Amino acid sequence: MSAHEMKQRMEEILAARKEAIGPLLEVQGQRADLLKQLALLDKPYGEAYATAEAGGWSLDELAALGAEEPTKRPKPRSRARRASTAKGAEPTASSPAAVPAQDSTGSAAPLGADAQSG
Repeated sequence: MSAHEMKQRMEEILAARKEAIGPLLEVQGQRADLLKQLALLDKPYGEAYATAEAGGWSLDELAALGAEEPTKRPKPRSRARRASTAKGAEPTASSPAAVPAQDSTGSAAPLGADAQSG
């Protein structure tokens, strides 16, 4: 086989391979678009699922209806954060009024011990 014939045969093989990959590339592009759309629905789906649970629906009942448990659930709100922003909130565990004084051994000192001079 001459170099020219070999080159022609190679081009025929590459043309067939090129034709075979076309449908995969097209479907891959569509698939990527759909996966992006699905990812955008993760947060609202998780919130709606949590709302249904808060409304009294059990996990088993939701599953029986065909609702899959979400992969991403909304993060619960911190009670400490809300309490510290409220006016007149009681001291948090990290504020000095809520933490008892300690003596040099790390034990809780008697009340008023931090005010006494030694």
